[in-house]
Amino acid sequence: MLVSKTKAQDQFASSQSGVFWGGPDRPSRCLRDLLEERILAVPSGGEILWVTYYFRDEALAKALLQARSRGVTVHVAIEGNPRTGTVNSGVCKLLGDNGGLGRGLRIIRHRLVDNRFFRTSRLHEKLYYFSHPEPSVLVGTFNPSGNRPEDPDIIRNIGDQDRGHNLLVDITDPVLVEGLHGHAQHLFKAHHGPWERYLPINNRTVSAGKTKVLFFPRSKRTDLDELFTGLNPGNSLRMAISHLNDRRMCRRLFALAGQGVTIEIIAHDTKRRVPSWVEREMKKNGIRFLRYLHPEGLPMHNKFMLFEIGEETTLAFGSMNLSTRSLHANHELLVISNDQELVRHFCRRWDEMRREIDSFRTAFNR
Repeated sequence: MLVSKTKAQDQFASSQSGVFWGGPDRPSRCLRDLLEERILAVPSGGEILWVTYYFRDEALAKALLQARSRGVTVHVAIEGNPRTGTVNSGVCKLLGDNGGLGRGLRIIRHRLVDNRFFRTSRLHEKLYYFSHPEPSVLVGTFNPSGNRPEDPDIIRNIGDQDRGHNLLVDITDPVLVEGLHGHAQHLFKAHHGPWERYLPINNRTVSAGKTKVLFFPRSKRTDLDELFTGLNPGNSLRMAISHLNDRRMCRRLFALAGQGVTIEIIAHDTKRRVPSWVEREMKKNGIRFLRYLHPEGLPMHNKFMLFEIGEETTLAFGSMNLSTRSLHANHELLVISNDQELVRHFCRRWDEMRREIDSFRTAFNR
């Protein structure tokens, strides 16, 4: 999973772990610039395969078209019905016009409502595969959802993801890369509908070393459930999560707190993503709950959990929120790892966000 240090990591990250952080303390647009750098590094005969929810960055779309023109195989799968209406339409038109990607563009629309949780599925993953200079996949929370010139109304609605908290992790292990590449190809080619949670391809686990990858929707949830059932009195759980509204998950957290598990949550500030009842009940059940309230309204879009059991910490991160739609209907990706070097970088980021929240409070109370 670990990768050697590159020029991009010198500029965009503070570690040698292949973890790239976006946020108010990082250069603006650093994660989209990382994606652009990776596009430019793929030569003729190479391959680029992207799966993303929001895609508004027309400069990145043009870079993909230029890659195709120089002989790179380019495939892009984009959500066709995102919550914020037509935000992807500009890039979809650019990539779909004459001289675009042709059959290399797949706009995915789920027309059937999930018959168990009554949610329409969305393609919410963020997965970026590059064949060169070595096969690798960037996964995490970042969508290329900014653009220049910018539309202030859209940014007010979806948040400035080029400046807010986001993450991408560079995966280079051949087994994980092959599994993620195959998964992305399946998403690009498959017929989509509410039956997908029962398909074997969605219920598999791709594992290598101390890391495994889960794909959703799925019916086999043992790996996810074991993260929570493995917590005992005296253990702790830290969660940075932008969407939290699933009542079953909340009841599970309440029960863990009642059993003596220490739980701390950093959540997005908007009540749509994390309703008031969630905050109220969390605090009522003894869970330390903090909203990320940036003075400029920048989002906290990270999604990771740190399960601390004894001397070992297990990390879970990816595109998955703890919302009903995300847990039960969406196409999501979750990486679970016991790689303690990787864990340390996420623990450090948690501490940085906590200090940032404390500084906001100090500023607001002046």
